[in-house]
Amino acid sequence: MKYVGRTKVGKVKTNPTTELAIIRLPVEMKEKAGKFAHIWKVNEDTVLISFSESKEVERFPSVHFGVHQAIGNDVEERLRRLEAAVDELVTAVRESTINTLNKEKPECSGRDLNPGHGIESPV
Repeated sequence: MKYVGRTKVGKVKTNPTTELAIIRLPVEMKEKAGKFAHIWKVNEDTVLISFSESKEVERFPSVHFGVHQAIGNDVEERLRRLEAAVDELVTAVRESTINTLNKEKPECSGRDLNPGHGIESPV
């Protein structure tokens, strides 16, 4: 899901007994002006708004599909960045392994690091 912006919900009094909530859309959504907004209540604090040229509801929206579709773009971008990071890590590990294998092994000084080895203990 992509965060578009924030706005404070205002109100307008259309007559002495009626007050309406007014929401201003962000500038990036100015092309929605003049269209019909079909509004569905998902829960107490969440609504789904679908814009249309038609005054009549053309189809019942799937909230799951709407949310999944919106999330999809962000997930794809995150997945792309994760794949790139994994590729970098794999390349670094390969190069490190190759460098380690190509290094000459240090020669042993010939000194016995376990001088007690080979001496039999009295029984």
